[in-house]
Amino acid sequence: MKPGTIFVSHRAEYGSLVRELKRAIETTSQGEIKVVISEELPGAEEWRGAIKSHLQDAESLFLVYGAAYEDWSWCFYEAGYFAGIDADKKPRPIYCIARPEVAAPGPLNDLQMVTDKKQLINALIDIYDRNKVDYDPVKLRENINQAAKGLFRKLEEFRSFPRVYFIANEADFDTHPELPASAVLKGDQVLLAQLFGIGREEVAWSEIVATAGTDRSPQERMFFHKWVHETKKIIMAARASKVHAPQTMLIARGGAMRCRFLLYNARTQGDGLYCCEFLVLEDVGGPALGLTQQQLAILTSIRMGYRFRYDFIQQFADDSGEFTEAERRVRIQDIPIIIENLETESDTRGNITLQDLKAALEPREAARIGKLVGYWPLLKESLYDGLGLSIDGKRVSDQGLVGPRLKRYQLAFEALDLLNMEFLSRCCARVSQMMMRSEEELSKNAKIIERNVRELSPPETRSAA
Repeated sequence: MKPGTIFVSHRAEYGSLVRELKRAIETTSQGEIKVVISEELPGAEEWRGAIKSHLQDAESLFLVYGAAYEDWSWCFYEAGYFAGIDADKKPRPIYCIARPEVAAPGPLNDLQMVTDKKQLINALIDIYDRNKVDYDPVKLRENINQAAKGLFRKLEEFRSFPRVYFIANEADFDTHPELPASAVLKGDQVLLAQLFGIGREEVAWSEIVATAGTDRSPQERMFFHKWVHETKKIIMAARASKVHAPQTMLIARGGAMRCRFLLYNARTQGDGLYCCEFLVLEDVGGPALGLTQQQLAILTSIRMGYRFRYDFIQQFADDSGEFTEAERRVRIQDIPIIIENLETESDTRGNITLQDLKAALEPREAARIGKLVGYWPLLKESLYDGLGLSIDGKRVSDQGLVGPRLKRYQLAFEALDLLNMEFLSRCCARVSQMMMRSEEELSKNAKIIERNVRELSPPETRSAA
């Protein structure tokens, strides 16, 4: 043991605080007290040996402790190893430096706790006196002040998103697409009341599904059913170790709250329960409410039409067939993913049924749109075939975008480009027609706007005008 040596055990996040503490101690002790911190030791294979060597040499150990939710296993190992060295000989003190509001760590709750600047200075004075170090008490207090501010300031923790827990008996799952009768949703009582109108901390999943018909508008019911369906897909996918990204927004009753359920963790617990932990993320987006089914269908169709044009068609518009092998592989890999993502968003963003879309159009336009939409299955199948893929995206040939398959792909792509252009043109024209006003009416409205703005403006602005 080397008299006066202090080994400081800490997590990497506290490195700057520990370095400040080391500087203060070595400065005020005039170099007579050596402070060892792990990041200054050799790396790689020598590191563990160096740690043990310095723990054996140290006279005292400072454990800079933060929060219980952090992983302190290595620091506890260092403290335990230090305490076990020559335990029957001269005591080797361990000081646990922690914030005053933080409870002592369970494995080391018998340590000497140092929870403020005064206690830290007293601990250092004991070490200095024990080692007959000549020091200036005033300078010690001045130098330790900066380190103490960081070591003992209150921990500001990030306030995480609220969580809800889907729980069911693992043994109750089978191949049936519905969730088990034992399934429940647990969470904060206030949160569940806001989302589903049920003020309890645990609610049966079947009871939640049944709330679709209570105090919800037709559109809210439609999106609620979409959320139920997608949440089931997420839960079942997680059991198969797959991730299904959430697209649908849950709209609370009355539209007062909009949120997405993001799967944070899924596990089968030791008690036989299967648990999915969801973060509840509030969102300001989502579907527009207050529209008719027809208006929602045509507006969502326009949005998705533009997405299709800019995410897919324009991205691959130069497909002359003269591309490298790497470019060929990128198309075969990326195109199905893009189309699947677009179809998923289309399905979750709104109820885009062909019937509602056609009802928003004039009869002649509706007939043409119906014909265009009817081409999609054939063109999609042909596009995938040209890529050497089956309709579900699985590779069936290594000759994708080669020879006859390239020609088939190009024909399908050209038709999709023109179909998308006509679809957007007709749908946008219909929305424009619905909102169109005459120049006479617009001019009259402009005068009213100007008059109202003048009256609402401050007096000095009005007089200047």
